[in-house]
Amino acid sequence: MNIHKLISEIFTTQQVTDSQGKKHTLSSNIDFQEGRFIAEIIRENQFKDTIEIGCAMGISSLFICEALGNQHEKHHTIIDPMQTTDWSGIGIENLKRSGVDFYELIEQPSEIALPRLLAEGKKYDFGFIDGWHTFDHTLLDFFYLNSLLKVGGVIVIDDVSFKGIKKAVRYMLTYPCYEMLGTVSLPTPGGMKSFLYNRFIPGFFSVLSAVLPVKMRPKIFDASVLDPVLTKKLNCSMIALRKIAEDDRRWDWYESF
Repeated sequence: MNIHKLISEIFTTQQVTDSQGKKHTLSSNIDFQEGRFIAEIIRENQFKDTIEIGCAMGISSLFICEALGNQHEKHHTIIDPMQTTDWSGIGIENLKRSGVDFYELIEQPSEIALPRLLAEGKKYDFGFIDGWHTFDHTLLDFFYLNSLLKVGGVIVIDDVSFKGIKKAVRYMLTYPCYEMLGTVSLPTPGGMKSFLYNRFIPGFFSVLSAVLPVKMRPKIFDASVLDPVLTKKLNCSMIALRKIAEDDRRWDWYESF
């Protein structure tokens, strides 16, 4: 079965199959829109070497491998320490069912696997972060992928709506060697609460912070209040960051986030 047909079947039936032929309800996966977002980035840039942290049922892996398409010498690296145990090998089974043979599975925690790949001199065009969803772990994954990523490459981070991940992304965006490439929007909530939050509250805090001395603002307000434009942009489920230059920050570099 080709990849496109398998993706369509999975989203239609909302089921996946493990290596023993047992059916499972689809869960913990990126949605179709997010998959298309990832695939389009890979296709448009003709990336060949990709890596993802977190595979689960393999939906992101399918979209990535489909996007690699007819590229010569393509290779996809998957880091998922729980693929065989917690996920019954479903992600890898999906790749096998679709005839993909250009992948490598590393069943180790990313904090162990990524430093090893860096020590081996590996380089990638594209990285996808969808692993352990804490602030520190997300930032750790980005820290290593930054060193593994080629200039011009792209890192996509999933589940930006999680507070810890959103905070980590705010920090990533302070890096002078990265720019925001695009996002996948969350559904727009309705109601009076949403109206007040999006219209009245950001304007109120903008005015209030403007009358305070510059040095006092970060001590009183969270960065999300001081930069409502960026906060609105980060109201998304997924974000793509492009590496536009080598990371040459000074040893004592720091920016508020």
